[in-house]
Amino acid sequence: MYWLNTARRMRIKKRLGKNIQLSLKTIARNLSLMINPENKFRLEGRIDSLKNGAILYSIHFGIWELMPQILKNFLNKKVGILVERYTDNNPPLIGKIMDRIFYLMRSKNDVIIFYPDEVFKITRFIKEGGIFSALVDGNKIFAKLPKIEKLARICNIPLIPFAVYYEKGDTVMEIGCDLNKIVTKRPYDYWWFYKSRKR
Repeated sequence: MYWLNTARRMRIKKRLGKNIQLSLKTIARNLSLMINPENKFRLEGRIDSLKNGAILYSIHFGIWELMPQILKNFLNKKVGILVERYTDNNPPLIGKIMDRIFYLMRSKNDVIIFYPDEVFKITRFIKEGGIFSALVDGNKIFAKLPKIEKLARICNIPLIPFAVYYEKGDTVMEIGCDLNKIVTKRPYDYWWFYKSRKR
């Protein structure tokens, strides 16, 4: 019944934008790759900038969940990711179940999970040379970027954009890319429902 609500369907269609079928097809493919990766990974771009630790940021684009696995394959570094608590925006039981499921999914390969209220733990991790990453989109494409910029200044560490996408049979992680340009080039890989709003 939830999805039969006409106003809700119209709102979701508007947020997905034109060519909704292609958007959903691309999202389905990317979701499948995140659940069952093909392990044909390529790491491109400013790789040297990660040697002494860094903060990576991206958006809900492509197959971003594979970022830690790709870095672990190519670099001998600790990788940590910022995760929202589902208990903050859902009924307690559902939130706890979702938190647990996603924690188990995202903590594979020794990836360290951080929550927004663990600022001191995050700062210590970064200063010890770890690679920390976060998604910054919301109502706008870079809605949460100022907070991450502040963290980078406090830790005196490089702040670098990244994108992970599927191309010609390979899963590509591009470090130091221009996120605006890459979304323009591959619009159907950006599957955050707010993408049709002003950036």
